[in-house]
Amino acid sequence: MKNKKEEFYIFGYISVFLAMTIGAFIWQFFMQSLAEKYSLWNGSRGWQTEIALWNVGIDVGIIYTLWKKNIEWGKILVLVSCVLCILLGGHHLIYALSKSDGVKTLHWLGAIEVLGIGGGLGIVSIIKGRIFLKH
Repeated sequence: MKNKKEEFYIFGYISVFLAMTIGAFIWQFFMQSLAEKYSLWNGSRGWQTEIALWNVGIDVGIIYTLWKKNIEWGKILVLVSCVLCILLGGHHLIYALSKSDGVKTLHWLGAIEVLGIGGGLGIVSIIKGRIFLKH
């Protein structure tokens, strides 16, 4: 039996993650100069395009899961998305806090959005969505 509260956290979180990855796709695919101007990483159009396309790939899975309202697929996507947010946002935080000279705006935004919002909401969704509990 599906619990509506658990569904809210699971489908709500992957919807938020979907919005985040669509936004990331837009700037990584169409505005690649932002990384060069506002980060310590400079620009790499090839890698940014690959990351943008990876976002499209996971977005297809999220959209299909939301369309089918499949709670089990949703649980897997919550776990994967949360782990990615913690890893990628943590990576941004390391660069934001580094002693390197240069513009760190993108790293601070990545740490706040990806680690703070994405990772934080993901942890809440894992707990409230009862991801690891059998029904």
